[in-house]
Amino acid sequence: MKPYEKIGWLDHVQDVETGETIQEGTPLSQTNMNHMDDGIFQNREAVILHEGMIAANQQEIKVLKDATLNNMVNNVFLKNFDSVDAVLIISGVFDPVARKIYV
Repeated sequence: MKPYEKIGWLDHVQDVETGETIQEGTPLSQTNMNHMDDGIFQNREAVILHEGMIAANQQEIKVLKDATLNNMVNNVFLKNFDSVDAVLIISGVFDPVARKIYV
């Protein structure tokens, strides 16, 4: 994603007595508004992606921490599946609410 470039909005300023324009304001245009809209959209998409990555890391840290605290440090692993439809569980149970397989 390319960096967001600020437009640097300026107010339109006129002399009250003479009506003379002291400073031209930044035009409120389709180009400027779409630029802002695109920047907001891209940032929101990045936030959604990062929230998912943080949640996955939190889950992995919790599993590893719990295993260490309970002295169960052998054969600890995490595997994420898109769904469990194609997974054959021979031993254990799948909890659809917690979305975990206990073996």
